[in-house]
Amino acid sequence: MTSKGEKGILTLYSDVQATSVRWLWYPFIAVGKITLLQGDPGDGKSTMMMNLIAELSKGGKLPDGKAVGLSQRVIYQCSEDGVSDTIKPLLEKCGADCGNVAFINEETYSGLTLDDERIRQAIIEFRPKLVVIDPIQAYLGSDSDLQIAGRARKLMQRLGMWASVYDCAIVLIGHLNKKKREQKACIGALAVLMWWRLPGVSCRWSEIQRTQMSVSSGR
Repeated sequence: MTSKGEKGILTLYSDVQATSVRWLWYPFIAVGKITLLQGDPGDGKSTMMMNLIAELSKGGKLPDGKAVGLSQRVIYQCSEDGVSDTIKPLLEKCGADCGNVAFINEETYSGLTLDDERIRQAIIEFRPKLVVIDPIQAYLGSDSDLQIAGRARKLMQRLGMWASVYDCAIVLIGHLNKKKREQKACIGALAVLMWWRLPGVSCRWSEIQRTQMSVSSGR
């Protein structure tokens, strides 16, 4: 038993200095936090993020009309589309400054996983304000099971630490398989461990501009 005035392993909240959440895009994507964006294929998740990436890269405007200010760097890691024939043309179509958007070449660096040390190293070197992983399922690794809370917690703690330490927002895009709805439970188990969630949202760019997107925060 600790004596009066000693706290042992505990920290008093009176010793904690309160800070405000810093938003990349209020109230959806917070800097230093993880955001999970999920929905069925074709909902427009990747298209929405592509537009957001373009605006950040050129210092444009957010969907609500707020100015981004200085241009920001972004890492967009996508395993589903070709880099030269799909992703770059889409970025250019959205008006992105491609000099501010980077990725890890998986033809050279294969076997990339969500908590891969190479992702952390890329963040350190490039100093992005936003990191997007699309889709999360492609980067889980063969031994990952997000329905096991302990493994998911460690994974999210590591990603959350990177977001906080390197002052960036991390967005994980999750595609639900219409034929295998049990994946929703898997992604849901992961989402419970997120600091910020976007559950069941419609994410078409035009609808976001009309503020039809809903958001809730979770722990």
